[in-house]
Amino acid sequence: MHPTRHLTLKQRTARAVTLAALAAAALTGTGAADALALPVAPPAAGSTATADSSATATGRTAADAADTLNEGAASPAAATLRDRIVAAARGQIGVAESSPACRKYLTGKGRTCRNTPWCAAFAEWTWRHAGVSNVPTTLLGRGVGKWGQEHHLFHTGSPKPGDLVVYGPPADKQGGHVGVVVSVNRDGTLDTVEGNVSDKVTHRHIDPHTARGGTKKWKVSGYVTPPGA
Repeated sequence: MHPTRHLTLKQRTARAVTLAALAAAALTGTGAADALALPVAPPAAGSTATADSSATATGRTAADAADTLNEGAASPAAATLRDRIVAAARGQIGVAESSPACRKYLTGKGRTCRNTPWCAAFAEWTWRHAGVSNVPTTLLGRGVGKWGQEHHLFHTGSPKPGDLVVYGPPADKQGGHVGVVVSVNRDGTLDTVEGNVSDKVTHRHIDPHTARGGTKKWKVSGYVTPPGA
């Protein structure tokens, strides 16, 4: 069953407005709690609120985009931890490694995006920004998978929005990659947001059975569930 597919129009609109506020918070750096506390005007009659730019680009409504967030949201108007992760990731699409905005992913590491592989740093930032309490700190994409194994959070199937997708077998070794799952589609494909792809934060539509990532072009080995989700 997919609860979000049976919501009333009013409930779907409320959920879309909440997700839009979270996406704006991720883009501006506002905390999720602050964003949800701000009054957000409902869309004018005859208009459709958009949850993110990709939904607009594909002609999908915000409610349709919210539906693909999966599956298991506790309340249509209340953003779950997974919702917040998705909003944080989507809000960063287009940030280039040459931009000062990229530096926040590496805060505390004394490095810049120009001289550091930063896909893992970006993925970890989305979790921290969304309020995940326990986050990996490795700069290795495959290292995120190993962290997931050590915390019993790594799995090879059934991804959900907010999970981290790992390219390459989990290990503290270079050559892999990691991104953020932002939607799980009916045909088995995924939409992801990944840092350090073409030197920027990039939206990808992938088949998890054939997609590859990292300098060694690894296939997807599995996913890491955010603690508390």
